[in-house]
Amino acid sequence: MNKKKYTIAQILPALNTGGVERGVIEISKALSDNGFNSIVISSGGHMVPQLRRSGTKHYEINVHSKNLLKWPQIRKQVKLILEKEDVDLIHICSRAPAWIVFPLGKVLGVPVVTSVHMRFRKTNLFKKYYNSILTKGDKVIAISKHIEKTIKESFPQPSIKNKITVIHRGVDLELFNSDNINPARIIAQSKHLNLKDNSPVIMMAARPAMWKGYLELIRALSLVKENFQCILIGAENGSQNFQKFLIDKIIKLKLETKIKLSKSTNDIQAALMLSDIVVMPSITPEPFGRIVLEAQALGKIAIAFDHGGASETIIDGKSGFLAEPVKVESLAEKISMALSLKKINREKMSEFSKKAVSKSFSHDRMCKDTLSIYKQCILEYKANNSNFITNSITK
Repeated sequence: MNKKKYTIAQILPALNTGGVERGVIEISKALSDNGFNSIVISSGGHMVPQLRRSGTKHYEINVHSKNLLKWPQIRKQVKLILEKEDVDLIHICSRAPAWIVFPLGKVLGVPVVTSVHMRFRKTNLFKKYYNSILTKGDKVIAISKHIEKTIKESFPQPSIKNKITVIHRGVDLELFNSDNINPARIIAQSKHLNLKDNSPVIMMAARPAMWKGYLELIRALSLVKENFQCILIGAENGSQNFQKFLIDKIIKLKLETKIKLSKSTNDIQAALMLSDIVVMPSITPEPFGRIVLEAQALGKIAIAFDHGGASETIIDGKSGFLAEPVKVESLAEKISMALSLKKINREKMSEFSKKAVSKSFSHDRMCKDTLSIYKQCILEYKANNSNFITNSITK
């Protein structure tokens, strides 16, 4: 009998821009590069061609539907695909897909890994029950120690605590390497963002949501005396009301010549190269906060509030600055400190940041640790389930 490779199915809501989506693509490429078969099931998105270039098959199914009446039919569609592909492990990356797909693990006799990348906020019992599906995997991957802590606080049962593994998201050090970013890309982004030449650039890149801290950053910048210009990437993707609220606040604080809104960019690497400081002022803890890691990989000064994932990825005073959580005055102070750094100290911080990301948060390390979990989970499942049937596998 011919030996077969492991076949891993990753399932997520969609393949649009975001940290989860990028992580799935990175894992897919690592699977292909390491002799696995890789498939992804999602409702589609503009990142599908990028996924397919990694050698991964993509199946478009509406697995992010929250209509319970549609779940049985969607589950049947997914089951047919998993059977056709002879899948050895299912990795689910979000709650709605988990509710739809999780029962198929037992039906097909394969292990299920779940990833928790969202905020487990203290909330009502229904929401807690809805979240609980992500704790039911044979292995549970938390993308930060902060997320691990919130899972354990919400679900303190030893059976859940003992199967959680922290695997930080990684940065692709080839993509986020200043030597690999063509100057033409940087010039194109400069024109897109319409930056001035005579002021340090403070950059925030985030979804247009108030919890991301847009208002707090604007208020903090009103207290900063040093020269600067600030670009809010992603703010123009928000609703008219959202944009008007920010613009009114900017005008009220007389910052209209210093702060401007911009749409999101399809070349975040080149955009970050134009920054001097990258701020992530989220007012509720970020599960991880990938943007500040990507900034550090490019040698930029990262600033965030000292909570959530940021506390794990920024070393205060060495790779960036951490402000007292949700204190506008503290944020303003840290921004002023960054703007006032002497060139030699800025260069030291830049080099330290690059080395720290390379050592602890590389894309390669994330992929290696995730693939190791896959192998361990399959072998343990096979050993613990006498009815688990799988073909011989090459390692």
